[in-house]
Amino acid sequence: MFASAASAQTAEPGSKPAAQSPDANGNADATIVVTGTSIRGVAPVGAPVIGFSQAEIQNQPAVTTTDLLRQMPSIVATGASEAYGGSANNANANITGGNGINLRGLGTEATLTLLNGRRLPPAGVQGQYFDPSVFATSVIGRLEVMPDGGSAIYGSDAVGGVVNVLTRLRFDGAEAYVKGGFGHQVGSAQAGLVAGKSWSSGNLLLAYEYFDRDDVKAADRPLYTDDLRAFGQSDLRLFTASPGNVQIGSTRYPIPAGQDGTSLASSSLVAATTTVPANRESVYKGASALPGQRRHSLFASLHQDLTPGLQAWTEGFYAHRKLDQTIGAATANLSVPQTNAFFVAPAGATLPLCAASVGAPAGTRCETVNYSFYNDFGPRVRDAFQEIYQVAAGLDADLGHGWKASAFASFGSDIEERTQYGINNPQLLAALRDTSRATAFNPFGANGGTNAATLAKIKGSQLVATQSDLTNVVAKIDGSLFALPGGDVKVAVGAEYQHHRFRYNTVDNFATPDTSTFTTVLAIPKRTVESGYAEVFLPLVSGQNARPGIEELSVSAALRHDHYSDFGGTTNPKFAIQFAPVKGLKLRGTYGKSFRAPTLSDMNPATLGVTVEDFADPTSPTGLTRTLFLRGGNTALGPEKATIWSLGADLAPAALRGLTVSLTYFNVDYTNRIEAPGNDRTALTAAREPRLGSLITRNPSATLVQSFLSLPQFTGVPENPANIKALVDGRKVNVGRLRTQGFEGNIQWSGELGPVTLNAGAVGNYFLNFKRAVLPTLPLVDVANTFGNPLKFRARGNLGVSNERMAVTGFVNFTGAYRNDTITPVQDVKAFATFDLSARYTWDQPMGLAKKLTLSIDVQNVFDRDPPIVPNVTPLAFDPQVASILGRFVTVGLRASW
Repeated sequence: MFASAASAQTAEPGSKPAAQSPDANGNADATIVVTGTSIRGVAPVGAPVIGFSQAEIQNQPAVTTTDLLRQMPSIVATGASEAYGGSANNANANITGGNGINLRGLGTEATLTLLNGRRLPPAGVQGQYFDPSVFATSVIGRLEVMPDGGSAIYGSDAVGGVVNVLTRLRFDGAEAYVKGGFGHQVGSAQAGLVAGKSWSSGNLLLAYEYFDRDDVKAADRPLYTDDLRAFGQSDLRLFTASPGNVQIGSTRYPIPAGQDGTSLASSSLVAATTTVPANRESVYKGASALPGQRRHSLFASLHQDLTPGLQAWTEGFYAHRKLDQTIGAATANLSVPQTNAFFVAPAGATLPLCAASVGAPAGTRCETVNYSFYNDFGPRVRDAFQEIYQVAAGLDADLGHGWKASAFASFGSDIEERTQYGINNPQLLAALRDTSRATAFNPFGANGGTNAATLAKIKGSQLVATQSDLTNVVAKIDGSLFALPGGDVKVAVGAEYQHHRFRYNTVDNFATPDTSTFTTVLAIPKRTVESGYAEVFLPLVSGQNARPGIEELSVSAALRHDHYSDFGGTTNPKFAIQFAPVKGLKLRGTYGKSFRAPTLSDMNPATLGVTVEDFADPTSPTGLTRTLFLRGGNTALGPEKATIWSLGADLAPAALRGLTVSLTYFNVDYTNRIEAPGNDRTALTAAREPRLGSLITRNPSATLVQSFLSLPQFTGVPENPANIKALVDGRKVNVGRLRTQGFEGNIQWSGELGPVTLNAGAVGNYFLNFKRAVLPTLPLVDVANTFGNPLKFRARGNLGVSNERMAVTGFVNFTGAYRNDTITPVQDVKAFATFDLSARYTWDQPMGLAKKLTLSIDVQNVFDRDPPIVPNVTPLAFDPQVASILGRFVTVGLRASW
């Protein structure tokens, strides 16, 4: 049920749609704006545009706007997602649990999301995506997607394409709805109200929605595990456990369970064997598999004619989203000196001298304890939220003789924060050196064992806070230049001004003398963008001068120049053609250039992150290697550039009423990509390491390691640099190249069968290839159909029946087979399908309480199919970028209208 938008009316970036005649329910949702052109009154030439109307949205089982969009196969489920926190596609930067849209797999940052054609403030703590779920589905008149380059129209970010959220306009009446959802150990609640009033010279719309979903615990989902032995792979649980392990060199001595560390004898520390293995702890112990979300959304718009031909409008939205998520406990490889009051070492072990960072007296010897703070502080709770808003106001003027002018100004802001506990390292080091059992830190107990006062001194916290502000001013004039036999030649000329401000702030007490003092990192980069654009539409042949073999021939061209205050200018053209040899068949094509400017976060060196982690490594005897992991920005970045062309056909044969078929071939050559190729926790695997080259340093020198551990951006517990056997550099660079081509198809049919209407259809996406090179010295490699990359084939089918009161629709979601190349030997993952069901029943004027009352029952994953088993070094036993861990989820709702 994905309708084409090609025949609807259009509007330029940021313009308000022209008023429409309401339907019988007082709605004007069907044809208000089309994405992909700056010229009013014409459909976008050549570009495929698909979408949902409000009626279609109400018949979908999806709960949020983002869920709805991700049903489209051209939207790839990689990148920013609440369901995945791994490093693939920079998803681990998504620390507030948002959900981005990734068209054609080119990245969430390469998909532009608009509201009524208007640019929105960047979201995410790196400004790398926008989450459309901040908009209530009830306020949407139409949701449109153009999977084609759009920089000649919209500017930066429209490389993969454009998502345009078009709100209801002339809506008279009110609708209220409530929904409750339930699944295995998870539930949700949703409620909302939309009300509108229209009069002869204007209209008002108000909407509110509340949404709340529980978090899903990893313990309640067997596949959410890092112990992969049951699936034929290694145990990837961490050695930093509770109880932990004493480590001397490469030998581990498991600390026995059932004791508190106060009387542990050297003889009890025995080297780990296959029968008495080292202690391990799951990184998911106490963690959420899927975070809980709680959201409030508001929207308001007002339109008023000031005089004949002059309309003023204003609109705004506000959303607040709270994250409910826990992640694994803090862990560390502790350097424990002999001065520790609880110190015990394996009998006969030769201990190394303590590193200077330990602070012990010269000549003191240390041992390493692989330790988890789970029994001291529990799992880490991510206290995170997003607050986003935008207000806009503008004027639309009819200048006469077919010319119109419009102008608007908007201001929006996205504020995101995340707080979680960590360790104050100076206090921990002091407690590890402490000779008094009353105040020393005890790492040798099975269930903690350190006194509460000492724990209070070492428990620190970190706040990461960002604010992305966007001021946007747009002015445009469009109209008819002259007439051709096929119609009027139309043009649009406009200018745009943007001012971006990004505030990045971290506050923590991890490296301060004690927890009462804090270190602050603050950066506030800014930029301005000045743009000019023009577009022309030439209807060479239309119904006015059609002839045999040429029913329609239209051409359009667009050009836009954007000048950035921090890295210079870029000019991007686009050309399109549409040809109809006979009625019911249209052939089309586009060619253009697109670009993506580096975000202010991309260019901000203050975003450097330094951590020490255990990376999966098949060359290591234990399967894990202690790794220094770097991520962050780069001031020398420039724009990404892409050349995109497409060919397509649309068929609507008169002989088969109700049938529409659309097929598009696309080709993308994407260069100078801002990549973080080393931001990959699978970097040390056989499939990844050869591709990363110099970004991986095996056995880095102690001097190099210490230079990073000494930075304020390192927030972990200091440890012996000799333990660190690899360095992976995941900082951003303009080095990437991507070439991809494929097909997008959509077939829909609707027809009458007696008193009922039948509808059936399918939409699918097939990648011929997806070739990437993350470094200029490396060849392009086709990574389609591999873990963490776009699948070659995805499709969604629908079959439904409806009458005046009832509608029942079934959906099938199909993902093709692919290869899990994160393990050896490579696993062939079989194709996978799930089924959804949507049912509606409507009563007219039930007991006089409402005009209409609709009962809805939706079931996602009707047969409760588990995801395919895909053991990987994320580490998980399934692929969260392909299949959901949620399981069957049933939603029951009531919607009343007046």
